[in-house]
Amino acid sequence: MPGQQSFDFGPYAQILRTLLPRARVIYLYAPDGDLQWSSDGTDSADLHPIIIELLTRARSNPAAAAGGRHLLGDAPAYTFPLVDELGALLGVAAILCRPVSGDADAPSVESVERTLAPLLVLARRDLGQQRVLVETGRFNIADTQELQWLLEVTHVEPTSGAGSDALQALLDAFVARADCELALLHVPQRQLERTSMRGSLQPGELDTLRAVVGKHLHRVAQLQQRTLIVNQVKESGAGGLVPFRILCVPLQRHGRMIGVAVAFNRATGRAFGASDARMLERLAPRLFELVDMRFDATTGLLNRHAFDEHFASRRARAPESARALVYADVDQLQGINDLFGFEAGDALLRAVADCWRSQPLPAESVVAHLGGDRFAALLEGASVDAARAWAEAARFAIAGAALPERLAGSTATASFGVASIPNGTTLEHALASVEGTCRQAKDAGRNRVEAFAPADARIGQQQSQLRLQRELLEALDKGRFRLYAQPLQPLWDPTRPVHYEILLRMLDARQQPIAAERFMAVAARHQLLGRIDAWVLTELLSRLAACGASLRHSTAVFSLNLSAQSLAQPELPTRIREALGAARLPPAILNFEINEASIVGRLPEAERFVAAVGGLGCSVSIDDFGTGGSALAYLKSLKVNALKIDGVFIRDLMTNARSESMVRAILQIARQLELQTVAESVESREAATHLATLGVTYGQGMALGEPRPLAEILDELLRKAAPRLTEAVARAPALKRVH
Repeated sequence: MPGQQSFDFGPYAQILRTLLPRARVIYLYAPDGDLQWSSDGTDSADLHPIIIELLTRARSNPAAAAGGRHLLGDAPAYTFPLVDELGALLGVAAILCRPVSGDADAPSVESVERTLAPLLVLARRDLGQQRVLVETGRFNIADTQELQWLLEVTHVEPTSGAGSDALQALLDAFVARADCELALLHVPQRQLERTSMRGSLQPGELDTLRAVVGKHLHRVAQLQQRTLIVNQVKESGAGGLVPFRILCVPLQRHGRMIGVAVAFNRATGRAFGASDARMLERLAPRLFELVDMRFDATTGLLNRHAFDEHFASRRARAPESARALVYADVDQLQGINDLFGFEAGDALLRAVADCWRSQPLPAESVVAHLGGDRFAALLEGASVDAARAWAEAARFAIAGAALPERLAGSTATASFGVASIPNGTTLEHALASVEGTCRQAKDAGRNRVEAFAPADARIGQQQSQLRLQRELLEALDKGRFRLYAQPLQPLWDPTRPVHYEILLRMLDARQQPIAAERFMAVAARHQLLGRIDAWVLTELLSRLAACGASLRHSTAVFSLNLSAQSLAQPELPTRIREALGAARLPPAILNFEINEASIVGRLPEAERFVAAVGGLGCSVSIDDFGTGGSALAYLKSLKVNALKIDGVFIRDLMTNARSESMVRAILQIARQLELQTVAESVESREAATHLATLGVTYGQGMALGEPRPLAEILDELLRKAAPRLTEAVARAPALKRVH
């Protein structure tokens, strides 16, 4: 491509440096590997072989072309193939960054690609569309202006009015620049919609356009996976006319589509052209990113990060304004997850979110899903009494919500805490107040609203904690715990033995279950986790020993969770050895799961424990792996047997490319260290099959087996062992009778 040597990539590089300040040298390579442009005028001897290898792979399989991260000495480099809409390779953009202290300090290629997404989309399109211009050495000034506009609208934070919503600000900017009548963002997976209008519509027109987008355009965009331009008036599904020209762009990345961005012009107005399409397409990656980063994937409400940002923005703009905080816990989520699985729990959360979404909000107010069973609403200009009335309406709506058929017979309720937010109060302090008040609502019987009272809140919270502590101590003294077990099924090798994770249930004085997260938090606070671990170990070995020889020759393995408090006990391995000996059980029957965060906090103790129990013949797994990245460097000194992948990466594995990337990265680590892997929260057969194809060793979740009382599991194992014992006795030599 000799004609491209004079192509000036400078305007792109200038914006790239703004997006990625750590960039040191920027390169553009032609499809044949020749250097086309660089910011310092030179090529890199270390980088060029990587570019050639990437181009060779991309030419044989363009669909597999993807960005990569490489370490050149101590300097990270990133490569991004530029492929047009037809799959033709246009070249490679490469970035050499400033040196870092280690590989862990270099951002991932996914995070850099997200940062540069608008620019990379623009570079791919312009390289494809401007080949003739490139060959003559000329550069399109209009595109330079459009680049600058894209940079401005995607990285300047809105400051007031409706623009406090970043998505709204982008749509408003597009409508102003494209001079169109209406822009509409439609993301049904998040139950999200935004509109921006230049002028006004006739009564009923907005509803008609929403129906056209929801019922027709979204489905067509899913099928065709490309931009649609309709400049001729079309009939609506009801047989009437939709007097608007249409430009529809799918919001997608790596083949995953979550919604559409649609622009409308009246039939009497100007037609949409390629420049309009290009402009909206360039905004699409930023729209996708905002939706992905700010809105919860399960409920479609704002996530915790966006909620915090909104609070900070409102307090900065109106520090003296009255505002209140409403916080709620869903009462039944833990039980629904245990009985029906996490998919059913997510369905319950969506039903609750619909109730929150349906409640009228004061201007500039928002509702959010903070994670798990926790929801919050920030009510602007609201007193405590007004917030309490709003919470009562939400509570009533939740109690009357229609749940999915799979939850037939179940009911939904929530417990609420309400508090005002005095000027100068941080969000963390306000949340602490309403969380304590919400706990009071739960202790008082659930499905109720309690308002924060500063004078007695601390006393009430302390009393609640003391009651739960007494319940816990009494349960330990009177044995009000129950052991359950959930299978860990081999995903691709049926010859591997089934493992079982031991789970703990606690009953109160009325024999009612107490949510594990509640009593375990109190146990941790009052240094009782070590005592609970000891009870579980003793009870489990007692149950196994009662099975006699039947389990001594079994391949079953039972996994116990071990707390950081237990790791701090140097005599624990000795107690385990003595308990196994007394029970006459092989050490291989036990596996200990240690939470990754516990390992990070107590690495020397963890190393000693793993070495000691490994010497006995027990195995050790790292639990919730992937959520405490600082433990990664310690794997080389921990002789563990398996990595248990945290469920946060498994639950949305089939719909979230980032989660799959994390799972693949963990699997690569496990293969290098010759470790087994276990996937938590496997909630569908499709996910189990996909995990098997990725090479995950074991799966755990409702799709593979629900938790059941340990006694039931042991009965099954004994029945399976009985025929083998009978056969063994028949094969043994007959004993002579002694008279």
